[in-house]
Amino acid sequence: MTAEKITLRDLREPLAAKANQALGRTSAVSWSSELAERFQTLALAHTGPDAREAMVLNVPGRIEVLGKHTDYAGGPSLTCASSLSMAAVVTTHDQPFLLVVDAARGTQVEFPYDNPLPTEGQSWTLYVCAVLKRLIRHFGTPERGVSIVLSSQLPSASGMSSSSGLIITIALSLLGMGKFANIPRRYAVMSRERFAGFAGALESGADFEELKGDKGVGTKGGSEDHTAILCSSLGAFNLYTYFPVQQVGTVTLPGTVRLVVASSGVVARKTGEAKDSYNLASRRARRVVHLWNESAPEAALNMGEMVAHESFDRNRLREVLNSDQDGAHLWHRFMQFDQEVNVIIPGAIDALRRGEWSSFGRFIDESQKMAHEWLGNQVPETNDLVRLARNLGAYGASAFGAGFGGAVWAIVDGKSAEHFCTQWKTAYAEGYPARMSVARFFLDRPSVAAIIQGAQSFRFEIEEAY
Repeated sequence: MTAEKITLRDLREPLAAKANQALGRTSAVSWSSELAERFQTLALAHTGPDAREAMVLNVPGRIEVLGKHTDYAGGPSLTCASSLSMAAVVTTHDQPFLLVVDAARGTQVEFPYDNPLPTEGQSWTLYVCAVLKRLIRHFGTPERGVSIVLSSQLPSASGMSSSSGLIITIALSLLGMGKFANIPRRYAVMSRERFAGFAGALESGADFEELKGDKGVGTKGGSEDHTAILCSSLGAFNLYTYFPVQQVGTVTLPGTVRLVVASSGVVARKTGEAKDSYNLASRRARRVVHLWNESAPEAALNMGEMVAHESFDRNRLREVLNSDQDGAHLWHRFMQFDQEVNVIIPGAIDALRRGEWSSFGRFIDESQKMAHEWLGNQVPETNDLVRLARNLGAYGASAFGAGFGGAVWAIVDGKSAEHFCTQWKTAYAEGYPARMSVARFFLDRPSVAAIIQGAQSFRFEIEEAY
């Protein structure tokens, strides 16, 4: 497999800020000066010689516009990539271990290939071990040691998918530079959409094609986050379904408006005991389908497939669910999915295309209300951020991510976006002063998908599309 060669010298040079001209030679890879400077800093943190070959990665966060807990349940979601990202410079070495250096925090951890173990008190190492163990189980031990120096701009545990971004960063680094001895070509060359499904399985522990899963490390979700990170396009919200990952629509965000994001300061963790709360919506979705399948002529895999079948009847489903002791919660879980997929998402997209902002806002408000009342995954901080944004004139505002903390997006008039951001932050600080040491408020935009360049043993198909 051939790849455009990059060395640490290329990245370390004082003029690396102009690397967009020197290295970003195709439309598939476009480096801004800011990103080139980040790569330069990371390359300087590497201990290898200038001549050592390197791979670079830029892995954005994701914003879920609509589609709360719909992806794993067989429905679509509307997403985009954030302009904030995790950047990494990756090299190889001769020892049988993975080295991960967090340049921003000044920490580094070695993960031996023969027995990778998480580090107590550093929950992020759980994700690294999960990816490394599964790749070794599928494809054998890497022939080369891999060193990753990374740094993230993303607010940690904010609902912007920093954990999924780490999963993708680790997986691409190992596949791109580790040289797995037993990897089939179909896993060394993958479409972005297919790799998004694979990355989602690495995190959730699900099977992927013929590759058997495990217990995973994150929530029992789908591959929405990974798809947004890997497949987004500049200036647009993209509509995807996930069985398999497939784009089914797109809508351009008008240039007259801006996206503003507030990270609430309520940590939205997904590991350890916190997984139980996140996974409740997933368990209820599976329970709905299980109860329906007991009396259905043909078994469905998820709620989306269940609703699409010609034999499906909502009244019959309600009767079935009422026979269960958790019937009311199961019905609300179904109704949230059904309304989000069949009413909210198509209605909001149509309103966005037409520039009918009052209608757009009503659809978004209903989505947030269902998340609070039927999913039960909101906290006072996220509900109040939405309320404050709407009171300040946002066309629409919604919490996003798995819930129980995290972030809220708002779409506002572009001319007043900076002023809105300041007002939003001030109003939130009045109600939640203790959150302000962690909370962040910033202007964002729908951005490009993950960038990978210099990989030696992995590539994406049809890369020019991104």
